[in-house]
Amino acid sequence: MQYFNVNQEEIESKMFNIFVGISLGNKLLTPELARHYVKWAHDHTNKNAVILIADKIDSVNWEVFRGLSHEDALKKVEQKGYSVAGMFDKARRTLARETGDMGYISRVHVIFWDDVCNGGYDMLRKVLADEYQQNEVFQKEVLKFVEKYIELRQTKVSDEDKHRLAGCIIDELPTLIGGIYWDKMLYNLILYPTYVDSGMSQFVLDIRGGKYFNASKLQLRQISVLVEDYLEKPKDLTQLNAD
Repeated sequence: MQYFNVNQEEIESKMFNIFVGISLGNKLLTPELARHYVKWAHDHTNKNAVILIADKIDSVNWEVFRGLSHEDALKKVEQKGYSVAGMFDKARRTLARETGDMGYISRVHVIFWDDVCNGGYDMLRKVLADEYQQNEVFQKEVLKFVEKYIELRQTKVSDEDKHRLAGCIIDELPTLIGGIYWDKMLYNLILYPTYVDSGMSQFVLDIRGGKYFNASKLQLRQISVLVEDYLEKPKDLTQLNAD
């Protein structure tokens, strides 16, 4: 793990409420890994922890890479989202049974993307979307992440679809920049499963530091801290294209 804007002592002192962002495109996710994330969040959070299933924003991947209609893509991510949520729910209940600690049930929650969309999120997303359209430097940096993802998929994508895929990153960024607010509680330590060369957490810090545009536009009332948990890239990249 690598820490961004936070240190081990602060994590161990349980200063933050934690959320874990789970991408439906994470083909390395297993019941064992789900258990690891639930246990880490439970053991290090302040009050509650959230497993955030990034279901709805994944639909564009199914449209671009599989040619699904928007409606069919939404149905697909809903189906996969519930499946992944079930894996984490089972991990919560298994840990509660094994340890006798019902906090795994009462303090660790599994939610979906629509659960974190609110006025604050919408405002922050609009700022980022506007910068993407108007700020060539910022757009170029976002597209670097898109290009990395396309390279992993070993396919070709039109420029138009690259911009559509960039929208998924714009959707995600507000949660990484300012945390999430759910059920009257702020969650602002993110456990972020990613490949070692992602660079997303540093990108978030650079945005907040004003590297690409005046950070006061973000109107941040709070900021988040990030912990990257590194995944090993699959040796067989074809599994990234599997259902």
